[in-house]
Amino acid sequence: MLSSIPLSRRHFLSVSSGAALWTACGGDDSSYSGSFFSPSPDPKILVLYDMNDPPTLDPARSWGVFDGTLIGLVFSKLVCFDSKAAIQPDLASDWTIDEGGKRYTFRLHPAARFSNGRPIIADDVKYSFERVLDPRMASSSQWVLERIKRMEIADDRTITLVLEEPYAPFLGLLAMPAASIVPREEVERCEREGVPFGERPLGGGPWIFQEWKHDRHLLFHRNDNYCGVKPNMAKLKMRIIGNPFTAVAEFEIGNIAAINPLPLPEVPRWIHHPQWKRYVELYPLLNIDMLVINCERPPFDNAETRRAFAHSIETPLVLQCVRAGAGTISRGPIPPGLPGYSENLPLIPYDLDKAQSIIQKTNLRDRILDIVFPYNEDYIRSTGEVIQALWKKLGIRVRLQQLEWVTYRKYLREGNFDMAWRNWYADYPDGDNFLYPLFHSSQVGSGNMSRFRDAEADALIERSQRELDSEKRRALLEQANELLYRKTPAIFMWHQAKYAVHQPWLEGYSEPLIFNGTRYLKERIVETALP
Repeated sequence: MLSSIPLSRRHFLSVSSGAALWTACGGDDSSYSGSFFSPSPDPKILVLYDMNDPPTLDPARSWGVFDGTLIGLVFSKLVCFDSKAAIQPDLASDWTIDEGGKRYTFRLHPAARFSNGRPIIADDVKYSFERVLDPRMASSSQWVLERIKRMEIADDRTITLVLEEPYAPFLGLLAMPAASIVPREEVERCEREGVPFGERPLGGGPWIFQEWKHDRHLLFHRNDNYCGVKPNMAKLKMRIIGNPFTAVAEFEIGNIAAINPLPLPEVPRWIHHPQWKRYVELYPLLNIDMLVINCERPPFDNAETRRAFAHSIETPLVLQCVRAGAGTISRGPIPPGLPGYSENLPLIPYDLDKAQSIIQKTNLRDRILDIVFPYNEDYIRSTGEVIQALWKKLGIRVRLQQLEWVTYRKYLREGNFDMAWRNWYADYPDGDNFLYPLFHSSQVGSGNMSRFRDAEADALIERSQRELDSEKRRALLEQANELLYRKTPAIFMWHQAKYAVHQPWLEGYSEPLIFNGTRYLKERIVETALP
């Protein structure tokens, strides 16, 4: 629902630029008359797509969303996420946690095997984790496992992980791609033959890697020896299509089973199309889009000044016009769906008068406010132009600096900005992932780009990391989230959602809450489902 604060849509559009804003706010484009409801060329193969070739399928070298998703198809872990980001058994049939959260003992499923037929044993777990932690590997995912002090093997089916100190989100880390279990002999075979293991991956997951035609497609076959629930489909193909509008055209003739996400400029015609609209879904993302404030630069070292700027943006209307409403207005950094999300926390109201009364006490009208943005998605540029126009009403001159990625990251690390646009997606589905790396004082210059230092926030975050009681921990996460919302080290804008559309003949398809929360087990092509 749009805010009732009187900023008219006509005025909003008059201060904003870009045809995308008109499209998103205009709404209905049901006049489209393209083809629809084409049958699947092959009902035995599920065909999906991504825009970019994955960098690797080696769990120790993975760092992205797409490669992390594909690794979850080929490999298994001790535990995994379901579509709602809840932890489920994978290779481990059961586990216990002792010594106040410092000893995790896992029993492996007796039927767990690699796709080459060899049983998966405790030594494979130890080898896989040591490989990620080996400094020679220089894995960017060492942080996933670095809290492990030592590993103890009781027998082939039992391994204990001992931590230096309790860390409540630890089980979730073991469901990350870096914690995938790999066979030593296959890794060493690839090394002898001079082939990267990430180009010829072999694991114990529900799918077997079959073929990789770079920049064209990756092909997987169902692993009928997988110890868990097996996929419905016999084959899975991931096509690489760099232009999303080309992918949409392929979808319309039935060559792709789903478009996820729909390009934002395409959303209005699909959600209003008389035939297709019933197959369009809106999926929430574990994300925060925010305008990070440099808390070391006066007058932004004052929380009241920072909050004044939050009062000056009518966020619901901005969201509607730059992202077709695809998102949830934020109440702090932690998104809906995770413990710590403060559902009942009042939203910061749009109040220009209040913002004016605070800002006039500063020197901000005597200088230019620098806001840096990454040079990527159009909606980010449009959001910057809207904010620039709104703050002009406050007498604030804003200079937007849209930078290529390396320069943008350099500006953030060095604090060379007043404010900076930043979006953050969950590495693992826990509120801590939106608190510690982004706002704990120990992370200043690393993940904490706002340079926010607050002893009370640090204490709450640290207590939540050690607290093993789920309800007590939820309360601590909420307190930390609400404190950050109040002290405003960033203007928390929204948590993204994305639109996706699937074919009428595709059943069981959905988007998981966390990127590696699906393994494409439930999907099924039913040709008789065509309308």
